[in-house]
Amino acid sequence: MNRAGILILLFMLIFSSKVLNAQETAEEESLNFTYLGPALSFAYNQVEYTDWFETSMKTKKMSGFDSSGGMVLNIFTGNLCGDFQLKYAYNSLDFSVTYLDFSIACKYYYRLNNYFSIGVGPGMYCDTPPSNRKYNGSGGLHLPVSMIAETSQTTKLFIDLYARYGSFGIGHNTKSLTAGVNAGFMFKAGRI
Repeated sequence: MNRAGILILLFMLIFSSKVLNAQETAEEESLNFTYLGPALSFAYNQVEYTDWFETSMKTKKMSGFDSSGGMVLNIFTGNLCGDFQLKYAYNSLDFSVTYLDFSIACKYYYRLNNYFSIGVGPGMYCDTPPSNRKYNGSGGLHLPVSMIAETSQTTKLFIDLYARYGSFGIGHNTKSLTAGVNAGFMFKAGRI
């Protein structure tokens, strides 16, 4: 097992022991709630990178669509929300590339009524191998504008419109600009 795998396993063991040993509190006294569920994304992106093409170095510009699916974990405390997402992404440009997509954002939500809230907040994203191509990974800024609907006392439906600016994992002097929509359904997982 490589170092990253060992570190992830160690982190998961420490995290699960803290969660299992957490002191029970009454729901009225705790304002920190966790929600967990599936999420799907669809986006349009533009990529620019410099690399060797046949016998010379050239800059190439491409555009295409990106789709991904995975899990979302949201931690709510008052009007603030920590949004953590892990998805498997398929990026269709002049060629296709697949990779893992991690994103994190801190959102502030404004409650419109008992059922709907809107929010916005800065974040970061990171795309990593494993991949179907020689993909070095990439990262950048992530800005979601979000809407949450309370579907029941224990479930929430969310929709994010987001923009990303960062690098691309192939070539040199890279740029990537993405605009998309992200949606999911979350179930109340507990309190912190």
